[in-house]
Amino acid sequence: MPKLKLLSVLSDAQPPDNPIIANDCAGIAFDRNRYADLAPTDVWNAWLDVHIRQSCSSSAIGIASFEDLAAGKEECSVEPDLDSLRRYWMEGERFLRDHYLFSSSFNWVVRLDQDVTLFAAERDFMREVIDRLHGLNGVLDRMIEDFEPGEGDPVGLRRFLSDITDELRR
Repeated sequence: MPKLKLLSVLSDAQPPDNPIIANDCAGIAFDRNRYADLAPTDVWNAWLDVHIRQSCSSSAIGIASFEDLAAGKEECSVEPDLDSLRRYWMEGERFLRDHYLFSSSFNWVVRLDQDVTLFAAERDFMREVIDRLHGLNGVLDRMIEDFEPGEGDPVGLRRFLSDITDELRR
C-alpha cells in the first residue's frame, strides 16, 4: 500500500526534472551530502513540528527503503523526532540506502536518495513549514546555495527548484 500512495505523490524523476505529480503539492530540496542529518536541522525541526501539530491520528512516521518497496516488504515507523530518525539512519548504516519517510495520511513524503533530500507536501503543510523557516525567498536562496547551479545553469537546477516550489506561489 505505501508504494502506491508514494507513487501518487512522487514519480521516479530526478533533478532537474520535477518528480512531484500530486496536485496541490510543493517541495523543497537540499543536497543531502552537505548535512549530518541529510538536510538542514532547522528544516527537519520545522517539518516535524508541523507534522505533530497537524496529525489527527498517529503521529508516527513511516519509513520504507526503495529496496523494501520493490520487494513488497512492510514499512517500519519511528517517532516524529530527529533523534528517532538519527537512530534509524545509524542502525545498519541505513543512511546509505535510498528511502522514503511519510506521514500516515500521506499528506507529505520525504525522498532521500544518494544526492538529494526532497521534502514534498500538500500546499498548506508546506506553507506552514516555509513560514517557520522565515519565508520562501530565504529557503530558495538556501536551496540554490546547496545545489550551486553555476554560471548559466547548464543542468537546469534553478528550473528544478522553481518547479518544485511553484505551487507555493499560487
